[in-house]
Amino acid sequence: MRICYLFNSSTPSSNPGSIQVVNTCGAIAELSHNIKLIVPNTGLKISLKKFYGLKKTPKLVKLKYFNKFPLGLNYYLFSLFSVFYGHVDKTDLYITRNFFTLFLLNLFNKKVIIEVHHDLKNEGRIVNFLYKKLSIFKNKNILKIVAITNSVKKYLIKNFDIDQNKIEIIPSASALKFKFSKIKNKKEYNIGYFGSLDSSKGSDFVIKLANKDNKNKYFIYGGTKEQVISLKKKNAKKNLQINPSIPYGALNKIISKMDILLMPSNSKKLRALGGIGNIAKYTSPLKLFDYLSSGKLIISSNLKVFHEILENKKNCIMINNLKVNNWIKVINNLNLDISMVNNLKKNAYNLSKNYTYIKRADKILNLKK
Repeated sequence: MRICYLFNSSTPSSNPGSIQVVNTCGAIAELSHNIKLIVPNTGLKISLKKFYGLKKTPKLVKLKYFNKFPLGLNYYLFSLFSVFYGHVDKTDLYITRNFFTLFLLNLFNKKVIIEVHHDLKNEGRIVNFLYKKLSIFKNKNILKIVAITNSVKKYLIKNFDIDQNKIEIIPSASALKFKFSKIKNKKEYNIGYFGSLDSSKGSDFVIKLANKDNKNKYFIYGGTKEQVISLKKKNAKKNLQINPSIPYGALNKIISKMDILLMPSNSKKLRALGGIGNIAKYTSPLKLFDYLSSGKLIISSNLKVFHEILENKKNCIMINNLKVNNWIKVINNLNLDISMVNNLKKNAYNLSKNYTYIKRADKILNLKK
């Protein structure tokens, strides 16, 4: 089958959306489909295989007229051009995460699968008008609506009156592979945070932990070099290392050095990429699935949506608030029951086997092995 994934974001990049889309496309290629990924002419000048560590890569098509992230008029033009390119290429099936692109594909009578990761509040006025006035999600050419979480599915059913049988919940996944190892009693733990430096995702909170907890070492990996330089100027602690994002394919080596992985998300206001909106009800963080696959101890905020994957005191430790002393107390008490910690780690590691990109791509295309 000839498939085009239309995606209006920088590729390659450490943008979580790009990581997920590229790995999904790589898995589709592994399933022996002809897959092309159509993106703007932005992102790093490095091969997908090298940056993401893929086994098999989709054909990457960068539309040369879009040399910046498509905003404003270019947002709509990119969608139009990407659909046109797919049409010329005689595409059998389109996949997209873009709501305006979906509207165009419906208009041109194309077979499509749409991935929905959040509500429409972050979208522009034109998109919101179209989806309010037209029954776009009910178009017969939409073969499947992929909801990233059950919360997204409920939102779609409630607000757009969609047949629930047309929506399938398919969470994120991880392409990282680790060997499981038990944790031992230690005087000092390596504690890591990987992801956005937006304060609502938890990087600021990790810095607060490092400032107050002198017993352990803290590591942050995320953001640009400029962002990291700015943070380092304000936070010069011996037990804290702040590093820019690294290629996805190199994460294994770094995460392997950690003992504990943190996900201190703000339950009241969790911003999407670019610091906009509030996705606390709907999010399915990519790092959650990478954390699971690592077999490290996960300590997480207690967001309701996280319970779709995580279970407190079974495969992680969840904390109800972002009070520094509470988190430090949990960390410092780990040595009291190492067998319990190793049980949590093992359960998380085993759970991760359900969330591979091959399984994700297989579910999206509804293929049978």
